[in-house]
Amino acid sequence: MADAKILEKGLNLLEELAQSMEGMSAIELANGIGIHKTSVYRYLNTLLQAGYIKTNGDGIYHLGNRILELGSQMLRRMPLRETAHPFLVKLSAETHKTVHLCVLDGQHVVYIDKIESQRSLPIISRIGSRAPAYCTGVGKALLSALPTDQVVSLLGEVTLTKRTPITITDPMQLLEEIKVTAERGYAIDNGEHEEGIKCFAVPVSGYGGDVVGAISLTGLKREFDYPEQSKKMISAIAKTATEISRALGGVKR
Repeated sequence: MADAKILEKGLNLLEELAQSMEGMSAIELANGIGIHKTSVYRYLNTLLQAGYIKTNGDGIYHLGNRILELGSQMLRRMPLRETAHPFLVKLSAETHKTVHLCVLDGQHVVYIDKIESQRSLPIISRIGSRAPAYCTGVGKALLSALPTDQVVSLLGEVTLTKRTPITITDPMQLLEEIKVTAERGYAIDNGEHEEGIKCFAVPVSGYGGDVVGAISLTGLKREFDYPEQSKKMISAIAKTATEISRALGGVKR
């Protein structure tokens, strides 16, 4: 039991450190996870020796390369990412938009692949990062594939906060939005996660027809204001989702 508690605190320390882009001091980490500073130094030394964290000698700690290695190994073992990647590259080239591939993890989505368009966008997504499912296109696409009671349960575990002025925070309105998403076959993030950024998202199914992920087309909101252009993008992403699903065995050839 003691070993399990030590392991749990070490993992909590890594998770706390992962939230900071600038790194954290031992005192900040101790305060963040609620343990004594002496214990934090003990955990930090062990993690330093194993390569899971690093420091430049200035008392500030960052995640180490070993974390990156483990993450890369996991991604290489994911048939979804490996199978979808060439289709995502093609979709981005055809539409000149940034393309994401995400999976659902509880109340969040995790970005497992990203293809940048030639025009760089001011968005915070990156491979391995997480975002709330309720206010992202990929999140709503993934939630739309779940039974209503499961969606209600998931949303009941998260505080619906406004990320932008138009983020949907009313549970009933959000449930209706997810229902509409399921009916039309694609989700829309109309600037609910990041102001000025819009995307269309479509779920992807794997073997047996179960939804295993979602893909999205992302661009500046003003680029989606033309109905004919939006229609073409929705058609392109729906076609790509079908191609990926077929390659995964989720759609009959």
